[in-house]
Amino acid sequence: MTKRILQGLCVLYGFTLATFAVEIGGSDSLNEILQPALVAHLAKVGTEAKVRFEGTLPAREGLRDGKVGLALLFLRDGELLEKTNDGKAVRRFPLGAAAAYVYVHPSNRLPEIDLATLANIFGAGQRSDYKFWSDIPGVSTPEPILTFISAPNKHMAQTLFQGIALGGRAFKTSVRTQISTDLAQESVSSRTNAILVSASPLPEKFGRQIKVADGREGRSATPYTPDDTNIFNGDYPLRLPIVLCVPESQVAPNAEIIKWLLSDEVAAIIRKAGMVPAPSLIRERLVQRLDSK
Repeated sequence: MTKRILQGLCVLYGFTLATFAVEIGGSDSLNEILQPALVAHLAKVGTEAKVRFEGTLPAREGLRDGKVGLALLFLRDGELLEKTNDGKAVRRFPLGAAAAYVYVHPSNRLPEIDLATLANIFGAGQRSDYKFWSDIPGVSTPEPILTFISAPNKHMAQTLFQGIALGGRAFKTSVRTQISTDLAQESVSSRTNAILVSASPLPEKFGRQIKVADGREGRSATPYTPDDTNIFNGDYPLRLPIVLCVPESQVAPNAEIIKWLLSDEVAAIIRKAGMVPAPSLIRERLVQRLDSK
């Protein structure tokens, strides 16, 4: 019992009774969501590991330098992390994705929206400044647009929306950010001129979810609903994948940790945090490949 307690303290606080087998890094946005369960699991199975979810950038740098053996990262589509600095290949295991959902009042008949329109509604310094619904091509409603964003602390929805839809630019000062879920539901259900970006789906009675198209140069102009499949596959543009990156040389020694991160237990944690886990079939196939090596 004493040994098990000491092992758990080693994992949690970063000091050792012996040399750590592996260091695990990750995005600080996953700190409260996943780190406690990971630390508890490692202690339960008696694996000595240093767990430091201090941000995507330090985790990526540690992975390249060989100091980090496993890194749980939010990576935008097209971001490459193929090799470490010494030329070792990096294998990627998809764990899920965070997403941002767009809602309007149930009476608003806007069928779909693209990233450029969202930028003009929410963003400062964009090509156009949409202040009224009638500013949007094809919309005749003259009401002013009321803008809201609801995302819990540490959730990536607001960050990914700002990065993808706004191109990293600032929000307009009129945008109300970080509002509570209750206020978000009240805002979009009681105001016919409201538009809401939410970190998680809302019940249908509060608002109408609208499809989103990418529409950027070279990207699809087809609007997609934010269901699990479209989010995971990347057809829905307002999403940010969670990827486990492991140097090839670290895969076999840490196969059991990787399997746990691909487990239904972790998928449930990701779902509870308002994100979309990787489909079970994909996770099962990745585990099978680990077992076959």
